[in-house]
Amino acid sequence: MRKTLLVLLLTLVAALLCASDFDIVRADFEISVSEGRVYTITETLSYDFHRPSHGVIRYIPLDGAGADVVYVSEQWQAGVEDGFLVIRIGDPSRLVDGVHDYTITYSLSPGRDRYQDYDEVYLDLYSTYDESVDNVTFSIAMPDDISSCRWWATYGPYGSTETVGTDLVDGRMLVGALDHLGPGEGVTVRIELPEGYFAFSDHSVAAFVATLVLSLVLVVLMGVMYLRFGRDEDPVIVPTFSPPDGLSPLEVGYLFDSSDDGHDYAAMVWYWADKGLLEVEEIGGDQGFVLHRKGRPDEACPEYERSLFDALFASGDDVALDSVRLYPAIEKSVRPALRRRFERGREALYDCRSQRMQTIAMALGVLYAVAMAFLTAVNDSRFGLYAFFILAFQFIFSCLVFWSLNRRIPTTLQNVMYALLIIFITLMSAAMLNGVCISAGISRTLVHAMTVVMTVALSAISGLAAAMKRRSAYAQDVLGRILGYRDFLENVEMDRLRALIDEDPEYFYHNLSYAIVLGLEKEWAGKAESIALSPASWYIGPSPVTSYMFYSVMADRFSRTFTSSCLVPPRVSSSRFHGASGSHSGFSGFSGGGIGGGGSRSW
Repeated sequence: MRKTLLVLLLTLVAALLCASDFDIVRADFEISVSEGRVYTITETLSYDFHRPSHGVIRYIPLDGAGADVVYVSEQWQAGVEDGFLVIRIGDPSRLVDGVHDYTITYSLSPGRDRYQDYDEVYLDLYSTYDESVDNVTFSIAMPDDISSCRWWATYGPYGSTETVGTDLVDGRMLVGALDHLGPGEGVTVRIELPEGYFAFSDHSVAAFVATLVLSLVLVVLMGVMYLRFGRDEDPVIVPTFSPPDGLSPLEVGYLFDSSDDGHDYAAMVWYWADKGLLEVEEIGGDQGFVLHRKGRPDEACPEYERSLFDALFASGDDVALDSVRLYPAIEKSVRPALRRRFERGREALYDCRSQRMQTIAMALGVLYAVAMAFLTAVNDSRFGLYAFFILAFQFIFSCLVFWSLNRRIPTTLQNVMYALLIIFITLMSAAMLNGVCISAGISRTLVHAMTVVMTVALSAISGLAAAMKRRSAYAQDVLGRILGYRDFLENVEMDRLRALIDEDPEYFYHNLSYAIVLGLEKEWAGKAESIALSPASWYIGPSPVTSYMFYSVMADRFSRTFTSSCLVPPRVSSSRFHGASGSHSGFSGFSGGGIGGGGSRSW
């Protein structure tokens, strides 16, 4: 008996805790639909409060529609939060209990529908959370006759097909009534109308003409700017058997492709080894490499080179490669100083005027994206932001691809891959813009042409903007010498190389670090493979070296270890966010899925 009473008591307590603060005893909805598809909705709701409350908070889903509160019968505040029109009704200094009526008038502007074959009204009237609603009545006044149209009024959980009894009054007013809505249920009305029922202004042709004219004008203007200020002359290739005077592998790598990467930094180890500043010991059994310091770069070397060397041996004269962490030093002192050296002055990589022109070109590209977003949304401004984001992402990613292409000497395969990537980005942007244009009401006969024009033009603009920077006279001269040296490393004749190594047995090692930064270490080692070997004095290994190709393979292993260990950013400790995670009972769905509807909360 005691167990039974305990179970009943717990059930009663749970029911009290889960009960809603109110129920709605009467709900009336009067809706007027304009010729421009604006819904003006007046709700009269009678709340039966089960416990004293200040009032209610009405949540109305917008699904992208514009909203405006016209009238509320009591003190109120309103705003848009997370896609909901939120109306807080009531006096914070007063509590209400029992039955209390509230009247709200607001308008929703969903704009054009997304269908080309018909127009529609798709509206949720109310969706319950954990409350119930009795005596629901509604009327929808249309701007013109709908007697030949189809309509549906449904209620229940989301996806329900239970129908509400409706009548058509005077050919243009749909009325209906429903006795009860339970928790987690809603009521939805949908009217399918002939295409053109709603009157919207159509500026599709003007938008297309403006798109075509602006695109042609800007592409031509950017082309002229590129030819006048941005186009690089072909560098004069100077054949040479040695790297450019006074430049380390790090500097050659940066001047060659305007960036410093892991191979450039790894090559500095072989550069210092060749200068007698360190020894490289390889431990057997895949245990890695140990570096032994034998000296230090002299004061004539750039400060960033000395900083990099000191960071390499920060923990002592003998360091295991996999324990070295160079990333902080590179980010803090090495990379900024390296870039500063080649950004301004006599050794600046790019012509100052062309850099200013590139800034102007980038600004014109952004302005073009804004203009095209406006023209896309000329019939429905709600879609302008979507169009701008699509075009902005296309512009940014296309600029990055073109910039990556322009900063190096690409192979035929790389040119093909970059071209395919640009085509993919352009097609993806056009496909997404196609949907936005259709949703915004652009004529279907012009949508494809309009999106193709603006996306192709934007790809061309981004390519011209990215290529606008012209190399300086200094950069042209150095690039010519680097290309001549690179051609030598790749295509040197065997007899010539044998003579150079006979003259200087260390000649292969003097050039190894530069071959690494130019991506030719395998080709360089392959050229020397048939020449008598003179082992490197700076290498210590578990077995004797019998081939020049050994150094190429070892350099590849070293670079992988160097990149995966030395250049990894430090882990950022993450603190877990602790806090109370509130929960509330929500509705499981409602019959419709249109705008409007939503439910209420007490406060």
